[in-house]
Amino acid sequence: MPARPLFTVAVSILTVCLLGTGCAGIDQRTFDPNALDREAEVVYGQIVVPSSLDPHRGVTENDLPLLAVIYDRITDVDTDGNPIPMLAESWSLDESGKTFTLVMRSDATFSDGTPVDAPAVKANFDRILTDPQSTIRGQISTTIGSVDVLDARTVRLNLVGPGGALPTLLASRPGMLVSPAALANPDLDQNPVGAGAFTMTRSIPGTAYYFERRPDYWDDDAYRFSNLTFLIQLDTATRMNSLQAGESTMTGVVGPQKEEAAAGGLQVFTSSGASTSMARISLNTERSEFAKKQVRQAMNLAIDREAISRVLYSGDCIPGAQPYPEGYFAHSDELDDSGWSSYDPDRARELLAEAGLPNGFTFTAAVPSLSIYQNNAQVVQQNLADVGIDMRIEVMDATQARARFVTGDADALVGQYGGGTDPGLYVQSAYMSGGGDNPGNLSTPEMAELFAETARSTDVEQRSAAYADLLAEAFDMGPAQIVLCHSVASVATQGNLANYEFYKTGGTGLRTLDVSK
Repeated sequence: MPARPLFTVAVSILTVCLLGTGCAGIDQRTFDPNALDREAEVVYGQIVVPSSLDPHRGVTENDLPLLAVIYDRITDVDTDGNPIPMLAESWSLDESGKTFTLVMRSDATFSDGTPVDAPAVKANFDRILTDPQSTIRGQISTTIGSVDVLDARTVRLNLVGPGGALPTLLASRPGMLVSPAALANPDLDQNPVGAGAFTMTRSIPGTAYYFERRPDYWDDDAYRFSNLTFLIQLDTATRMNSLQAGESTMTGVVGPQKEEAAAGGLQVFTSSGASTSMARISLNTERSEFAKKQVRQAMNLAIDREAISRVLYSGDCIPGAQPYPEGYFAHSDELDDSGWSSYDPDRARELLAEAGLPNGFTFTAAVPSLSIYQNNAQVVQQNLADVGIDMRIEVMDATQARARFVTGDADALVGQYGGGTDPGLYVQSAYMSGGGDNPGNLSTPEMAELFAETARSTDVEQRSAAYADLLAEAFDMGPAQIVLCHSVASVATQGNLANYEFYKTGGTGLRTLDVSK
């Protein structure tokens, strides 16, 4: 195949002040471990408006940074994605696989003073399973049938399906506990009541959310600062200018922004490898020509992932077609995905011809109004045009774009999957009928059983083997999700911060953050 010249794309690269050119607003202090400031305020430049502060009713992963500081989970995960205690101090799956027992810690309370006890856990699961507005019912309804309170601290989950994924699944939305006294509050989505380290003191919805650390929080070693503000700053230049001026403390940076931030005198933290967060394109197989496997495969082969990683992310997004990155237990080393991950426009044209579309076709993609998504869309648009596919771009608010795709009103969605504490969250959403990322209900008769196999045991090696089988089925089916690359996360900060940790499953490192005076 002849070499193809590098594509040209208008990349929005932020220009920040360079060293020696008037960076007066930058905090030039360095971190001093002997002068920790437990009274500090951290201001985080956040790029997306949360859809809801009710953990059981939100619709995007973009809610999670705010939810995580409000709502502690039943379990947590470490930086490698392994389950660790949080509100539950221990758990066990019985040998028959019919029950999963949790023992809750004794010293945790909700922000309204209500104890985090066994009845509180039952009340939350009952709500998730019965609330008509629950957006996460499907994440547990095939696993948990009912909940029994055995004593004040002990909860038994009666299982209707395999429970091996529960230790990591309960580290996400299904494990976020709301105070039972607030579950019926009509304004819970605006006035949250959780068991996390922070309470929200006020908000300007869509603009800013202000939090204060609880003095009675059970883990004194977590979140070692007093106040936290999330500023919603959709524009990249606005976020970076705010950081340069000292108006904010930190913000996420992507690709060229990282180098520019460092050159401008800011501190930059970068993860050591790729996370489960990924740039992707989701296709609705009930619209356009996406019901044809050859078309989905042709689109994968038409996309130059290596160039996207290099040009848009400065290499900080690892190319691949699988939904899980190398090094994560759910990634399959056995799967030959070259027929999907390789850049081969000639083969893409052949597949389109086999599908009866030698002249290509036209579709419209919903694209969030954030620069990195628009840049991804423009590059993919050019790649697809090279094989005869006309992708029309419709830019809109991120939450609106997501809602349009989930409800089946959009052909495709260009976006980002924020990662998940358990790989099954992605499977349910993308490969199962009725999943939020699968409005076309593309699946196979075998997928449900293969998914069940991934949760037969809590043993990672057994789960890994089961995911290899599931991914083989997914690629034989022809996934409706086009994975572009997995994120290598970076944050730019003022100079007096340290111990910001990155998680393979995504999420912020605020829990371990230190700030010095």
